[in-house]
Amino acid sequence: MGKYKTKRQSKAKVEEPTGLPSVKQEVKKQEDEVCLPVRPSAQTTLPALVQELTQGSDDGKVRALLGISCLEKVKLDKNTLRSIAPLLCDPSNNVKVAAANALRMLVMSGGSKVANEMIADDIVTPLETVLNKTYAELFSGKSLVEDDVKKEILISAIKLLWTLSENSEMAVQFASRPKTMNVLISSAECSDNGLALSAVQCLQTISEDNTSVITQLSKRQDHMLSVLIQESDAPEIIQLQTIFASLLVNIHNGLISRVLPATLIAVVATLTNCLKKNTIAQLESSSSIGKGEEMDQDIGGEMDNDEDDKSEAEAQNSSKGSSNELYVKQIYSIGLLIDAQVCALETLANICTNDDDDEAMELSESSEEAFSETELEEELSSNFQSLSLPPTLPPEVVETILKSEVLALIMEKAKPLPSELISNLGPFVEEEDIPNRLRRVQTRALLCLHNLVRGLPLEGLGGAQQLQNTWKSLALKIVTEWNNDPELLEAASTTLRALSTRLAEEKSGTKLIEEISSTDLVSLCQLAEQSQDTSVRINIFRVLSSISAIASDNYSDKTSPLILTAGRFLLEQSGKETDIVVVAEALDALMDALSEDCTDGACAEMQLVQRLQSMLPSLQHKIRSQRTKMPVGNPVVKTVKSNLTRFIKYKAKRCI
Repeated sequence: MGKYKTKRQSKAKVEEPTGLPSVKQEVKKQEDEVCLPVRPSAQTTLPALVQELTQGSDDGKVRALLGISCLEKVKLDKNTLRSIAPLLCDPSNNVKVAAANALRMLVMSGGSKVANEMIADDIVTPLETVLNKTYAELFSGKSLVEDDVKKEILISAIKLLWTLSENSEMAVQFASRPKTMNVLISSAECSDNGLALSAVQCLQTISEDNTSVITQLSKRQDHMLSVLIQESDAPEIIQLQTIFASLLVNIHNGLISRVLPATLIAVVATLTNCLKKNTIAQLESSSSIGKGEEMDQDIGGEMDNDEDDKSEAEAQNSSKGSSNELYVKQIYSIGLLIDAQVCALETLANICTNDDDDEAMELSESSEEAFSETELEEELSSNFQSLSLPPTLPPEVVETILKSEVLALIMEKAKPLPSELISNLGPFVEEEDIPNRLRRVQTRALLCLHNLVRGLPLEGLGGAQQLQNTWKSLALKIVTEWNNDPELLEAASTTLRALSTRLAEEKSGTKLIEEISSTDLVSLCQLAEQSQDTSVRINIFRVLSSISAIASDNYSDKTSPLILTAGRFLLEQSGKETDIVVVAEALDALMDALSEDCTDGACAEMQLVQRLQSMLPSLQHKIRSQRTKMPVGNPVVKTVKSNLTRFIKYKAKRCI
């Protein structure tokens, strides 16, 4: 898996323009006489909204822009864009903010296609104007001018730039200009947390593999470190610190060997502190407030309307309003912490890998060099699956990770979410997309665990027994609960692959092989067969290959059925798959699974040699026909092309 890239990925949740939302604004919005629907009705069409932009008052423009923000899958035309873009420079401050938010929502809905269309139609000119003008007004003196309206305008403009940059390289180029960078850096270092957060989020996105931005940011590391060492439990501060920590890693291109030990310690400590926050417990606590709110409403509905009860009702309404404000504020705060934890886990995943990590993984599972026939026979007679140990992380990273609590915290975040809690969440929590944001934490934790499994020493991971227990738990969840969640399934299968490979490499899966059965492997096989995701299928191919290798190392009458089950499925999939890369992965896994001489009986029972010989013409045809679509120099395809015939000849001698 290697590094986790967050750049140019549309976010599911849009934060309020001012960073940390205002509770007063939220309550006032609920009390307004005019309420916009969550989704515009059929009558509220885009042409009508655009017409109101050109003809309406300021209030009418704001309403129209809010309506456009609610539209989904809008086909953006030049007329719509040219009607909204100039409003970034409208005399009305409310219109400016609403225009920036509407444009941002259109990008989030339409992705890179809409973002590139906006850039091509020169959204940069009005965006640059509002950025520079508002920045000059706020930073005219030695300190930030206290003007909440101007701050909101700058925040909304920066967030638009951030979303464009996530979806368009052309936007990244604009954001990387020295003048724009000056706006972003000054905002990131200002005393207003909402403005600083929006700016550092944008910087985090545009700094990934961007030499120009990294050069400008490398001079600001002292400020970033000063933010990291602040002590605060405020969610907005924790999120700010976490993103600054991620930014520090980006500045060093993710190469931790370039980071000073003190900086590395500060970064890991910041990420650990973020992950310590128990958002599940906080949600459970906040849900009790929400339930109390519902009880208040039920009691209020049963009261008589006499004079004595009116004063009591007024008191209850006042109490209910305070409770509602507290509930809204808590949910927003929890949302900030959840998003911060996603960032923390992505950053840790990047810390716990090397630049050559992915390449080494490919080469460890499939040698790119073709064996001579003699070399192949010697290799197979000992062990065809010559997996090297995973790339070792730098000693300072290993030491820092092991000294912290981060491994235990990652394991905790990777656990399944409490089903009762998720089912009992109130409508406001659902509206804030909290369940999906929690699942994002879980997914990132699994991917982070994948890198740790590959990079930390075995004892640092809790030993072989811990890895085997994790394998069993993960395999069970994959086939029983997570099989309908594509993102979670891919992350979990990737981690299961890493666990299987590590146990095979360390020859430490004895107890696991004793406790699993052919039925367990059949469940994994069925999942792979049903999955539409090629990554999931390939991951399970590799899991089966490693399990077969472990079974071969512990060969007995009890473990031989595991080898047969894995081999049969891989052989069948080699013939069923249509994509040559997936076919090659299945065949390469098959050769690894049946490399040991103790597998000869299974090979004979499944008629391996005859079936592979019959598949050769089809395989050669697929390679020729898909040559233009195939990734250049794919090592697995090259290995299979070079060694499959030799493998068949070797097994033919053994299985007479």
